[in-house]
Amino acid sequence: MYTARRLSSEKEFLDMADIAANAYPGLKFDTPEDKEKVAKASMKTQNENPFVDFYGVFNEEEMLGSMRLHDFNLNLLSEKIKAGGLGFVAVHQLHKKEKVAKEIVTYFIEHYKKQGAAMVMLYPFRPDFYKKMGFGFGTSMNQYKVKPCNLPKGPSKSKIKFLNAEDAEKMLNCYSRVYEKTNGLIEKYESEFNSILNNPKAKVAAYKLDDKVEGYIVYEYKTREEKSVLVNDIIVNDLVYENKKALSELMTFLNSQNDQIRYVIFNIQDEDFRFLLDDPRNDSDNMFAPVYHECSIQGTGLMYRVVNTRELFCQLKEHNFNNESCRLKVMVKDSFIKENEGSVIVNFENGYPTLSDTEDFDVEIVLDVADFSSLIACAVNFKSLYKYGRVCISNEEYINKVNNMFNSDVKPICLTRF
Repeated sequence: MYTARRLSSEKEFLDMADIAANAYPGLKFDTPEDKEKVAKASMKTQNENPFVDFYGVFNEEEMLGSMRLHDFNLNLLSEKIKAGGLGFVAVHQLHKKEKVAKEIVTYFIEHYKKQGAAMVMLYPFRPDFYKKMGFGFGTSMNQYKVKPCNLPKGPSKSKIKFLNAEDAEKMLNCYSRVYEKTNGLIEKYESEFNSILNNPKAKVAAYKLDDKVEGYIVYEYKTREEKSVLVNDIIVNDLVYENKKALSELMTFLNSQNDQIRYVIFNIQDEDFRFLLDDPRNDSDNMFAPVYHECSIQGTGLMYRVVNTRELFCQLKEHNFNNESCRLKVMVKDSFIKENEGSVIVNFENGYPTLSDTEDFDVEIVLDVADFSSLIACAVNFKSLYKYGRVCISNEEYINKVNNMFNSDVKPICLTRF
């Protein structure tokens, strides 16, 4: 009924911009001039960025929906694997409830399966919609609103410097070193840091030691103009650091803004962040159940989806699943990609997995692909899924062993918006 193809003409990009303007009214590109700017910027991105492409879903020559596809290298459990990202999904207002969005997601999945990717990701406009398509929840985002004086003040902030456009490579090198050892991070390129450093709204403060960046924050100011231009907050969108010294000086720098800044707002995927703070309470003065102070608000965002279970275990063959040995049968239920539904038997020897050619196994687990996707990314542990009735196991004596297999000290972190 529908066909999907990469956009190629100026008219197709203008059609995409028109559909997106109605799908995302909050972005406010309503005029013909605004839509033309969006179309030209998208064409420029596709022409200059080899990792981003725009696609449309068509009924003959009429565009009914559009999407942006991202080619990623993902650090999943210490292994670098290909992954796909879906963004800027839009459906024509006259063609809602006609399964256009389903066609978009189906094409997206098939596109990356053909490229050998076993995992794809997206930010959901509605988590329930994508959960039904097999996408599992990633790590929650926590937003803390902290008075600068409640951030830890270290002995020095002498190594904190503001970065400019000439520092893009140093910033990239710092991120890349963190990427190499952080589950969930996506590889970045120098152009992304050029964009940040050339953005007049974005500020970058970094810990520099011998001209080497070992940590940085990307932040912006938020002014409460309706009350007073003198009331300002800092919003920290990225916090990256390689060591305790870098973190200490970055926090000391933010602490020193106390005379001018009301709150420092952190958007962070670190559930233990409150332990860094002297007073983690936010500005709500909310107390509940019965003496618990509100510290942060939490949101669910990035979702993961395994699109080829067998291939994923092959790609993770060098990952050590915590030294466990077991012949595990994994039965994945997948109603959206029928060829991915079924079982695989994985032989773990001292933590390293290989696909088994035999039907022998020690224990079997049965779960939906959405929950398996969250489990394999270590966004949730096996015991939690079992406790909530999201997974079945053939022998309860293996619960601790299976939980340890799919366990990580740190949940997956993603600092890439797409």
